[in-house]
Amino acid sequence: MRKSHRSPVVFSRRHMNKTKIRFRQILPFFWLLAAAPLTAQTVTQQVDDVQVTVGRERPAGRPSMAYSNIQYRDENSNQLLEAWEKATISFTIKNNGKGPSQNLFISAETANANEVKGVVYPTVVRLDSLRPGAQQNVTVPLEGSLDLAAGIATVTVQIREEFEYDPDEIELNVITEEFKAPKLQITAYRLDTEPPLSTTAVPVKLKLILQNKGQGPAADTRLDFFLPDFAKPLDRPAYVLAHVNPGEVRTVEFGFTVRPDKVIEEIPVRVVVIERHQKYGLDTVVKLRANYMSGNKR
Repeated sequence: MRKSHRSPVVFSRRHMNKTKIRFRQILPFFWLLAAAPLTAQTVTQQVDDVQVTVGRERPAGRPSMAYSNIQYRDENSNQLLEAWEKATISFTIKNNGKGPSQNLFISAETANANEVKGVVYPTVVRLDSLRPGAQQNVTVPLEGSLDLAAGIATVTVQIREEFEYDPDEIELNVITEEFKAPKLQITAYRLDTEPPLSTTAVPVKLKLILQNKGQGPAADTRLDFFLPDFAKPLDRPAYVLAHVNPGEVRTVEFGFTVRPDKVIEEIPVRVVVIERHQKYGLDTVVKLRANYMSGNKR
């Protein structure tokens, strides 16, 4: 039989001692009042508040919770948890019982953490209540730290209910991969131009090929372009590519204009590529040979 969660009134020992002392101090004062004639004067004494803890009432009906639609998702959708990668475990929980479930705390842990280290669970999910027949979608976050070990992590998700009407744990195996460094490189680039007009700025388009030649994915990949003084960007000067997996190739196009009165032999464009660790990208200058001078094609 489960223990009742109906908490009695609780006094801390500190408050109980203070209360006894005050009773001893006040009792002689009451005897004096009884012996003295009544007057219009009122005497008061301040008494500290006493903290009282009262639990919730146990529901008349018993809740019964069930899971469905359990899914694991990771950032690059390869069904692995890699070092420095974020992922989620999502599911739907439904109360099939006759009473509400109250004060639900949902947490996760690695059952074999002594074998597979480095899986982190950043937050605990809390649901206030779930009435009979109601359901709720739940998402539990997890991530791999930089020291994530390679293996198979046994991840368990527990739900704790105030009156211990806890459902069974969710258990799933997640393949983990230790950190592997990416290596981003610009493998090719070229300059495309529209037919220029001598009275207007010359539109130019830079096309470059970015490839991850490393063994690990490059997360939060971003490209920034920096132009010389005689050029202005037509497009946004920064591009976010998110994940670039090992061996993956991405094409990036960047448009800008060049002043028509400028004699141009070469257009230097600085390209900065960064990723989540800010150490496996590049910072380089691509020198574009112009096929025009002073607004005229060569």
